[in-house]
Amino acid sequence: MTEEIMQLRKEDLLLNPTSRVAVALCLDVSGSMTGEPIAELNEGISAFFDAARADQLARASAEVAIVTFSDMPETRLDFQNLDRVERLPTLTAGGSTDLGGGVNTALDRLEARKNEYKQAGIDYFQPWLVLMTDGQPTTQSHVLASRKALDLERRGKLVVMPIGIGPFADMHVLSTFSKQRQPLRLQGLDFQKFFAWLQPSLDAVSKSRPGDKVQLDLEGIKGWAEI
Repeated sequence: MTEEIMQLRKEDLLLNPTSRVAVALCLDVSGSMTGEPIAELNEGISAFFDAARADQLARASAEVAIVTFSDMPETRLDFQNLDRVERLPTLTAGGSTDLGGGVNTALDRLEARKNEYKQAGIDYFQPWLVLMTDGQPTTQSHVLASRKALDLERRGKLVVMPIGIGPFADMHVLSTFSKQRQPLRLQGLDFQKFFAWLQPSLDAVSKSRPGDKVQLDLEGIKGWAEI
């Protein structure tokens, strides 16, 4: 991250004291996502950002990071005001599936941003980890990563949404990342329907107060996923 971007992130917190909700999209971009899956994922992310920007409160409070994982994890977009995001990264697929590395990177980015909120005196909601994968991890790093996510969830410091993409996603591995939410399997490649569901859920959090429990629209899940 450049010094200029770091300065802009600090300025955002000073100029906008709205309570924040940080969402880390932790996305599988391994070789099995090549072709239509990665294209649909890119379109879904773009629609999600457009919808979030269109909502005045979400635009002020939501911050979204994009972390991808294949042979290694990579932060493709770090947390910042949505208005600062001029161009979304175009995700490409290839390589293996270091799921644990992706989750650890996403959790590190969430922790760093929470510390920046605290230093600036900004209230914040429980951060979200949205984990999406279409296969099985090719390393064992997910074992410790899932324990870390579970500990944060248990202490009320993280909301985890595990999502399986397609018929070959390892739902057992995904289930190890949350005891409060069982993993959902995306129907086909309905990324846009998922992100269309996620945005109003994010809006509901933005309209609450830090510490409030917000009920997510579980009925809306039927439009894009199966349990």
